[in-house]
Amino acid sequence: MSTLFMVKSDAVDGREDEYNTWYNEVHLPEVLQIEGFQAAQRFALNEQQVQKSQTHGYLAIYEIDTHNVALTLQNLQHATWLNMSDAIDQRRVDISVFSAVTEKMVSAS
Repeated sequence: MSTLFMVKSDAVDGREDEYNTWYNEVHLPEVLQIEGFQAAQRFALNEQQVQKSQTHGYLAIYEIDTHNVALTLQNLQHATWLNMSDAIDQRRVDISVFSAVTEKMVSAS
């Protein structure tokens, strides 16, 4: 089973290129240096949606150590060396941790 650390966020108005460069080239690699973080991937909101009331344009999903979630989150909190960018709109960051309740299912087709 897996545990996901999920971050929804947006760029400060007018700084989307800077935000994406920082997130892709600086932030993801730095977070993956923190013990307990195992993988990371970013996504941009697709224009095709089921619900129209989406609140964020970007999503980062990190796979974290399922056996010690608390320690992984503690390691993140103590990583004061992370280079944060002021191009991320800190007022609109939404972070959640989800643990799997089923095994991953794959389409038969």
